[in-house]
Formats: sequence, structure tokens, C-alpha cells
Amino acid sequence: MKRIIIITLIFCSALNAIAQQAGRVKISFAGFKCLRETADDILHLDGKVDEVFFRFYFTIADANGNTKLKYSNQTDTYGDNYGPFGNRINAGSAVDLFGNLRGGIKGGDNYYCNNIIGEYDLGAGDVLTVVPTIWEWDPGTGYQNSFDASIDGAYSVINQKASALSNQRFGPNGVAGVGGASLLGLFLIDAGSYLSFKAFFAIAGELTPKPRPIGITTNGEYSPKAVLLNANVMQQIASSNFGYGAGVIPVQYNEEALGNTRDHGNYIVLLKVEFTPKPGAVNTPPPPPPPGNSNNTPPPPPAPASGTSGSKNMTGNMRKADKPVTAPSIAGTWAGTYGNGENNNPNYYSFRLNADGTMQVIAANGNVMANGSYTYTANQLTGTYTYTTSGSFSFSALMDTNGALNGTWGSGSNVRGGGRWVMSKK
Repeated sequence: MKRIIIITLIFCSALNAIAQQAGRVKISFAGFKCLRETADDILHLDGKVDEVFFRFYFTIADANGNTKLKYSNQTDTYGDNYGPFGNRINAGSAVDLFGNLRGGIKGGDNYYCNNIIGEYDLGAGDVLTVVPTIWEWDPGTGYQNSFDASIDGAYSVINQKASALSNQRFGPNGVAGVGGASLLGLFLIDAGSYLSFKAFFAIAGELTPKPRPIGITTNGEYSPKAVLLNANVMQQIASSNFGYGAGVIPVQYNEEALGNTRDHGNYIVLLKVEFTPKPGAVNTPPPPPPPGNSNNTPPPPPAPASGTSGSKNMTGNMRKADKPVTAPSIAGTWAGTYGNGENNNPNYYSFRLNADGTMQVIAANGNVMANGSYTYTANQLTGTYTYTTSGSFSFSALMDTNGALNGTWGSGSNVRGGGRWVMSKK
């Protein structure tokens, strides 16, 4: 009998090991819906009706809640792109007094796209937390830096709570029989209530408009939404339809529902999730927590290194919050093309990425045109270079499954706003 019990336990452990999932997750910005525009300048000096941009924050925790990665991504600004606003992406149906110059976002407008904003490998027991935020654009210095500092300081707590909640809700077999709104309610949560993360902005009494997140209360309290993506339930999420197609997650920020009839913004951000299980591997269950104190509580993870970010003219940028790590595999010469706007061609573009984190921009004849530096972490490449004559530019890219780099470039510290580019290793 004892032998039978032991064999049964071994068999159950083996099943659990097989059930634990690992794989690669790809997150794309699929667009947005405006249900009601925000309060705007009556003269529309910042452009017709609404102009918005999006900031996405990513962090990965292991099964014990330790922070493995943190990263952020900012889009370009969407809305009226006429006149002095030519660096925006045209979106919305607003028109001028003569019925012309279509652009500017108002209630009822939708914008759809499919832009990859994050791609990561998840191990068994890992949880990826995505915090999607939408910001109203206004001239002047906004609240982005203070929000970045707030979320940077909260990542350790966010990951500990996200890991515990995710492990509680999504066992090794996922959540069988649950779909639709019920499944959405399990992984789309309020960060303030479940992850102990809120931010506060001095919105009331502001004399000068500035960029601010949509989804605040009248006193400036902001509790963003968070999406918990545990590898065990990723395939189920990616194949579920929540009203916008397979794997598309709607994240709504409704200020009127928060009692904010002063600013009254109501938007839905659309995120698309795709998941590829790790092939040909039997994943072992996550290890038990390391020894802790007398209450068996594991010691807290080391404080993550903080970073800074900035944006210029409110075009998008990507920001590394953790200490950059240069991966040897990225080193080498890359060549391809770049273009302006949404194009990634036809101009020749080549990088020489050195193993020490320095880089050069190489002309088609092999001459060095610019020097700079780069970082590469979790398939995300960012860098800045300065031409030998004059002018500095920044860039970012994701490495796709074929080993190609697909990226954007911009002036100064902006990694977006100029155009797109693509390169392959020579």
C-alpha cells in the first residue's frame, strides 16, 4: 500500500510539472475607442477636441514575487495633426469651422492598429503585469515623470502582490470552464485595490493645462488598471473573445463613473495578447520560497535600480527603469532601411553594435557616420547616437521571432516621431 501511495504521489507530481506552462508572450497595442472626449480648451489651441498618447508599463515577477524585469513604452500622440502638430498620428473625426482638416478625437471615434509594444519569455510560475495608461495631451510639462517615479518605487510590492494573486487565481491547469466576462474579471484588475498602487496629481486648481492621465477622480486620485498574465492561463486568454476579437483585452477608463463630471473622459484601450508555448520541454514546477523569518515569510527582493525618462514635444519614448544589460547575441553589424512617418524604407541604415554597449552608424560605403551607445534587454533594443557633423537621434526596436529588428527613430531623446526602420544581422 505504501508503495502504491508513493507511486501515486510521483505520478501526480509529474502531471503538475507537465501542466506548468512556459512560453513566449507578445503584447500589441490594438487601438482605442473614445466613448466621450475630455474637457478641452474652448479655442482648441492644442488641436481640435482630444489628443491622446499611451504609456504602457511592463514588469515580470517569478513565482516568489521577485522582480525579473521592468520596462515601459510610450506611443506617439494621436489626434489633430495639422499645422504645428505634424508630428502626431492623425486620428479622429473632428473638422474645422469649414468642415475640413479632418482629425481630432471626439466621442464615437475609434482607432485600430496592431503595434507590438512588448515581447517576453515567461517561465513556469512567472507573471507578467501590464499597466496600460492613456493620457490627454496638453502643452507644457506634464505628470509623466512623477508617475514614472511612483511606479518605479512600487514595482517590488506590485510584483509580490501580482504573483500571489495570480498563483491564487490561475493554477497549473488554468481556469477550466471560465470564459468571457468572468475570465476577464480574473486577470483585469484595479491596481489600487489589488496591487496597493495609486498615484495622486494636483489637477484641481491647475491654471496651466498639462498632460494628465485619463481615469482620475476630481481630486486627482488615480488608480490605473493592471492586466495579470500568468503563463498557465495565457493560451486561454489569447484564444478568448472579449468583444473585440481573439485575445484582444478591453481596458476602460471612465471618469464619469468615478464621479468626475469636470473632466469626463471615457476611453477603452485595446491590448492584443498572443502566446506561443515553449516547444518540446517539460516544465518543472516553481521552486519553494527561500528560507525566511520565523513566520516563514520569504525575505523581500532587493530594491530595483531606478531610472529616469523624459519626453520632448510629447512624442513617444521608451524608458528603461532597470539597470541595462547588454546581451552578447546582439553584438555585430546590422543592416537594413529606414523611412519617415509609418514607412521603414527606402533609405540605407546600418548599426555596428559592439559588445561593450557602444555603437556606430555605418554608411553604405562602410564609413562611420555617428557614434553612440545602446542597451539590449529581453529582446528590447534602445540607444542614442550623435553624427560626427551634428545632430543626435534615438531609436528603439523589438527583435522578432525571425531575428530581425523592427524599430522606430526620433530626434534627440525621442525614440519615436521620425519614422520606422528594420534591420537584419549581417
